[in-house]
Amino acid sequence: MLPHYLRKKGGRGENLVLPTPLLIIVLAALLAGCAGRPAAPTPTPAPPTAAELEAGTLVSIGGRRLYIHCAGLGAQGPAVIFESGLDGDHTTWDLVQAALAGGVRSCSYDRAGLGQSDPAPRPRDAAAVAADLTALLRAAGVPGPYILAAHSFGGLFARRFVADQPEAVIGMVLVDAVHEDWWARALAALPPETAGDSERLRGFRRYLTSEVADPAGNAEGVDIPAAAAQARDAGALGARPLVVLTAGTFDVLAPGLPPEVEARLRTLSQQELQGALAALSSDSTQIVVPDSGHAIPRQRPDVVALAIRAALAAVRG
Repeated sequence: MLPHYLRKKGGRGENLVLPTPLLIIVLAALLAGCAGRPAAPTPTPAPPTAAELEAGTLVSIGGRRLYIHCAGLGAQGPAVIFESGLDGDHTTWDLVQAALAGGVRSCSYDRAGLGQSDPAPRPRDAAAVAADLTALLRAAGVPGPYILAAHSFGGLFARRFVADQPEAVIGMVLVDAVHEDWWARALAALPPETAGDSERLRGFRRYLTSEVADPAGNAEGVDIPAAAAQARDAGALGARPLVVLTAGTFDVLAPGLPPEVEARLRTLSQQELQGALAALSSDSTQIVVPDSGHAIPRQRPDVVALAIRAALAAVRG
């Protein structure tokens, strides 16, 4: 029943009449009460089943979906997580996962905008990729600890992931991985610029000085200098077991360069910087794969599988 001062006798009943100031106060209180009610929680999607993961499936990481494909989920851990090179999708690792068969738990995936995964805001960098992988593994229900196996540019992403999730990673396999100093060191390896330089040499110099910084130059929209800097900031790997696989056959980077420049780049890529990667861990092994070029996961998947098994044995032991 309303108080008498809020009731007015009318012809057929009682009408509510509120003085203007009181009306404002009541409305404000009602609105505040509505605003204070907690919204219904958004249900967290159930992680995919083992069968879905082994068939390959899209997993939501909050407004976007990433594709993940796992194998050997019934095997003993830790899980091996594959990171592909720049613009490479999960199929980079098909032959390696097949070589590991059912005895190793492993997962490959498509980064944002590649393969079957949804795109993400650009430009991308190593920190963004590491954050996506963290969210994906959590949403997919793939528990750590992990061994990371990374090819080419994927080594920069993997090292950023270690820095951001240090407790989650206990070993690593770098497969002809890129070192963050490659671009600066390659530029330093070129002879002084002259008017008589070939178009090929001028184009390679232009790539190293300006084009490399344009994210539109790669399908992922990756800011390469930023990703390299983030990997550098990640620091060393401590005593984590590390296997470094190095291509024994040098893939010519820019056909048409002067022979002495190619020789210098070969030494830089196959020896100096690969050795620097091996030095990231106090427990590392470097293996040169003599009959493979840069695409070791496809050319010698058996060697990659053996390196992964060695890393697994080291961390289990």
